Amino acid sequence: MSSEMHSTSASALFPYGDPFQQSFVLLLPDGTPFNMTVKDLESFNLYNVRISINYGSQLGASLILLVIMLLLTKPDKRGSPIFIFNALALAFNFIRTLLQALYFTSGFNVPYAFFAGDFSRVPTTDYANSVAANAFTLMLLLVLEASLVLQVHVVCATMRDVHRKALTVFCAIVALVAVAFRFALVVENSIAIMKAMNFISWKWLASATNITTTISICLFCAIFIGKLALAMWERKKMGLRQYGPMRIIFIMGCQTMFVPAIFAVLQYFTEVPELGTNVLTLVSIFLPLSSMWAATLVNGRKQEARNPHSQRKLFATRSSHSTGPFSERKDSKETITLANSPHLEVGGTHALDLVGSGKYDLEAQHGKD
Repeated sequence: MSSEMHSTSASALFPYGDPFQQSFVLLLPDGTPFNMTVKDLESFNLYNVRISINYGSQLGASLILLVIMLLLTKPDKRGSPIFIFNALALAFNFIRTLLQALYFTSGFNVPYAFFAGDFSRVPTTDYANSVAANAFTLMLLLVLEASLVLQVHVVCATMRDVHRKALTVFCAIVALVAVAFRFALVVENSIAIMKAMNFISWKWLASATNITTTISICLFCAIFIGKLALAMWERKKMGLRQYGPMRIIFIMGCQTMFVPAIFAVLQYFTEVPELGTNVLTLVSIFLPLSSMWAATLVNGRKQEARNPHSQRKLFATRSSHSTGPFSERKDSKETITLANSPHLEVGGTHALDLVGSGKYDLEAQHGKD
């Protein structure tokens, strides 16, 4: 009833249409008039607020995780390749999202410049920021692809040399294809930025870049998830059922594969423009999180191993849950291996190294794949 009265009163005041859809006339630099509506300004403002919040969230998450990883990593572990890749990915993603957020305070985003297409008053620094954001997106993808290829190579270390090298070459080719599409997109987008041109004609290239990036991430994650699942099955047959770093990496690998893929696919079926920007951020965050989670578990076991009473209790607990005839010996071996493994310091070498270096003795027990 009240809404009808409100609509009636609004119609009385504005008999020519909805007041929230009013239009007004602006002039182009050459004096040519063009129409705008209140709805256009509302959509413009809403898009700016939503995507700025999204970039701010990505920026904050990357910075916090980078600081935590640097603080918790021992100095002698900061030279490992995986730690370097993880740290670079978080740093590049922080800079990338910062530069992309700065776009919304630049001259490109002034309402008149945006709707009239007049960028004559945009300073050179705003052009530089936009081009630099493109460049850091490419650098971030390079680091992520290198990290994923390395982890696939590590987790497949127990395979025959021919199979491992062939798989590594195949993964490298897939990564290079994704990087090549991103490089082409960065070049064309940077040219369009410097010329203040419309980029709609290259929409197909942006879509192809998103597709190849998502395929590469899902492929790499599927490979080491499959390898880890096989290793976990082998450990189960040996009577080693305890929740350990291998299962943590398996869980995070599934998460790294499916969550970014969901965001990448949803942007084709929804009108939410912020979804596609989260793909690289999610991958750059999930990779170091898996290492830190697994390292926390292993460090806790190290402390238990140093305490004789807790160690006897640990052995007793494991023996009570064992099923195989040699389960006690295997469980003891597992405890010693995990307690003395140098590969799982917090934020250091990825926990996949524990599989690749044969710390679970799968190769010795069952031979190579």
